[in-house]
Amino acid sequence: MFSLFATLVVLGLAAIDPIGIAIMPILLLQHRPYQRCLIFLGGSFVSLIVMGLLIAGGLGEIILHFTNSFNRIVPSLEATAGGLLLIIAAVVFWQKRAGRLQYQPSPYITERLQLNNWHLFVIGAGLVAIQSIADVVFVVAMIRIGKLNLSFITLLAAVTTYALAAIILQITVVTAYRLTPPTRRIKTLTTIRQWLKDYINQLIIAVSLILGIILLIVAY
Repeated sequence: MFSLFATLVVLGLAAIDPIGIAIMPILLLQHRPYQRCLIFLGGSFVSLIVMGLLIAGGLGEIILHFTNSFNRIVPSLEATAGGLLLIIAAVVFWQKRAGRLQYQPSPYITERLQLNNWHLFVIGAGLVAIQSIADVVFVVAMIRIGKLNLSFITLLAAVTTYALAAIILQITVVTAYRLTPPTRRIKTLTTIRQWLKDYINQLIIAVSLILGIILLIVAY
C-alpha cells in the first residue's frame, strides 16, 4: 500500500501545470490574495478528486470488466499513453525552439480571474477538469487504482494524495510569497515568472520523456 501512495505522489508532482502556477502571481496581486488563491486551489483540488473518483470508480470498473477477458487492454492503454507523452515532449521541444510556446494564462482567463469568489472557484475546477481528461498519466493512474478494488475510504485517500501532490507547486508559490518580506514580494513574483519562462518547458519535456519511457516499459 505504501508503494501505491508513493507512486501517486510522484505522478502528482510530475503533473506540472504551468498555467495554474502562472495564475498564482496574478491572484497574489489582488485584494485578499491568500483567500483568492485558496479559493482557486480549492476548486482545482475538488475537481481533481471528483475526476479521479469518476475515472477510478466508474471507468475503472468498466476497464476491469474487460480486462478479465482481455488482459492486454490496460497494457495497450499504457503503451498508448507512453507514446502520447513522447509525442508531447517532441512537440514542446519543437515549439520551444520555434519560440511559439505560451505559458501565461490567456487574456480570457486573466479577465475571468478578476470575478467574484464563486466564479474563481469554478475556473479553478474547470481548468483542472479539462486538463485531467487530457492528462494520459492521470487517466491511466486512476484506471489502475480502479482495478485494485479498494474500499471507498482507501480510494478517496489515494485520489486525495495525488490531488495534493498535483497542486503542491502552486501552494509553494503562495507560501514563498507569504514568507517573503513585503518589500521584496514583487521581486519574488518577477523571479517566479522568469523561472516559468526559462525552465518550465524544459521540465515538461524531461517529465514527459521519463514517464513516456516508463509507461512503454511497463506495457511491454
